[in-house]
Amino acid sequence: MSQEIKYEHCGTINLATQTKCRICGWGLKPADEGYKSCPECGSVHTPASADTCVSCGWNFGPPKHLPEKAAASPESCEHWSELPAHSQRSAMIDMAGILILVAGALGITHALLSALPGTSSDILNHYERIIPAGKFLNGVIRDNDFVAVLIFIAGALAMGLSMSVFKRTNLTLAVSGAVFGIIAIGFLFGAFFALVGLILLAVSKREFLLECG
Repeated sequence: MSQEIKYEHCGTINLATQTKCRICGWGLKPADEGYKSCPECGSVHTPASADTCVSCGWNFGPPKHLPEKAAASPESCEHWSELPAHSQRSAMIDMAGILILVAGALGITHALLSALPGTSSDILNHYERIIPAGKFLNGVIRDNDFVAVLIFIAGALAMGLSMSVFKRTNLTLAVSGAVFGIIAIGFLFGAFFALVGLILLAVSKREFLLECG
């Protein structure tokens, strides 16, 4: 019967003929002076001057380094020296997100109120008195259900895509949210809010870049 030994590193019982623990993979005994242990197979018979393991061929040479990434250009990342401007741009981006979110909500409200006359006629009447074009706009939405559906969908998309503005995840999605906010009309106030948000995104677009390494 083969002799067994208990490996102190993890407490596993291994055969004395093994050079590598069957559980943790470490070499079962330290190498003698003038030799080195192989981290791959656990062999302790490789001379210290050898480059490869005599048992498994493991290369003891220095690890191969991956090629370093090319430095990002100033146009593709945000440099730390932009910190003063960063704070101002960040506030502008937050404001853009709020305006786009409100534009989307106004668009949804406008579509529902115009498509369901009688539910809030007082609100629409006040709106038509304040905004001369409001009466014509409301008439178009009432007479064309697909316009109401289009405005509702645009408002919902504007609200959803506004999250890309707050998270600074994707400039294209953020701009799309502003465009949908304009399409949603939102009593015309929403379209104006979304337009302002789009301008803020344009002047603060570097906030969507990663920091330079």
